[in-house]
Amino acid sequence: MKNKVLITFCSILLVTDILLSATGFWYSKIRMNVEEGFSLIGDSKVTVLYGKKYNDEGFNVNIINNLNPDVSIENNVDTSRIGKYEVKYTLNYMNYSKSLTREVIVIDNEAPTLAINCEENINLIKDNKFSGCKYEVNDNYDKKEDVKVDIISNLDESKIGDYTVTWKATDTSGNSTEKSIKIHVRNRDDLYYIVVYISKQRLDYYENGKIYLTTPVTTGHYNKTPKGDFKVLKKVRNATLKGADYSSFVKYWIAFKGNSYGIHDASWRNNFGNMNYYYNGSHGCVNTPIDAMSTLYDRVEIGTPVYIKD
Repeated sequence: MKNKVLITFCSILLVTDILLSATGFWYSKIRMNVEEGFSLIGDSKVTVLYGKKYNDEGFNVNIINNLNPDVSIENNVDTSRIGKYEVKYTLNYMNYSKSLTREVIVIDNEAPTLAINCEENINLIKDNKFSGCKYEVNDNYDKKEDVKVDIISNLDESKIGDYTVTWKATDTSGNSTEKSIKIHVRNRDDLYYIVVYISKQRLDYYENGKIYLTTPVTTGHYNKTPKGDFKVLKKVRNATLKGADYSSFVKYWIAFKGNSYGIHDASWRNNFGNMNYYYNGSHGCVNTPIDAMSTLYDRVEIGTPVYIKD
């Protein structure tokens, strides 16, 4: 009887071992089937531009006898905010579970816009201070106050030369934009001066190296207007100019050579800039229309260069 019980017990153990072995083998096959048959489509790490739509590439399931796989998806991707996100896929099959994860990084690669409220080339009188330039920044993602603006400059107002000032705007993602201007440091006489062209019967007044005023004029008959490099010696309002054969009242007088030669208005003339100045010109001064003369008188300073050219 004991032997019968022992044999029966051993048989049960044998069957149990066989069943456990078969179950382990079957579970191992399921595990292998899932591991090999469940995969991502595309890369496990992808980047998406801020504000753009994210289209997930999904997954592949190729498991024997499983035409309707049970896959749950968790997706927290938000392309309206820069950062790292995950898309998680979990497959449950025959009491076995496997998860796949795709990392999605939302980035901003657009540089901020930068506008400088200055001319690209600025003339600066030596030893004067550069007052700076206003600027405006905008960014597709960051607030204005979060955009860092650095000013890089080699400017030395005490030395004549050409310099560069650069504004660099950088957003929190490291995208940057640069804008530069040139500053030309010069002596005042190189930037503020008067030029009279006798052959053109024209006067040009320069401020900051650019023409501020241009006007027709009438110079001396028989080339009596001296040519050369002069300076403004004095300015007089409501003066009477006298010579051997004339006495003329002028509202504005700018002398550039002694008391005999200057630039002044000429109310007795109806036309200026005529090429018959050689026969019908002044006694040597530069006759100028009253409106232009008024502007010139108000802006020109003592010591301003006056160049009389052919």
